[in-house]
Amino acid sequence: MSTVYTRHDTPDSQHWLAVAGRGVLRVTWHAIRLPALTLLVLMEPLICRTLSLLAILGILTAFFWEFVVKPPHFPFWIVLGISVGIGMLQIPYYLLIRLFSKN
Repeated sequence: MSTVYTRHDTPDSQHWLAVAGRGVLRVTWHAIRLPALTLLVLMEPLICRTLSLLAILGILTAFFWEFVVKPPHFPFWIVLGISVGIGMLQIPYYLLIRLFSKN
């Protein structure tokens, strides 16, 4: 039996709440995304040059200690691996910039 005062819960009655929730989340995402992206892009030359310099210096140091000085227990592969790892840290940095640059 249906009367005039019967309330029907349809998907349309909750639609405005879902739209409002998505709007609030979108505004919050942009409020976090834009300042973070600005900072990442402004710091990119300094961070990438520093990481590249550290990687190159580490590789040169590993080769110098291995082939010129030749200490008996020098961890050549560990130093070389750390240096390459420092150089590879640019990949997640650029991925983070890419994440924040998408809408």
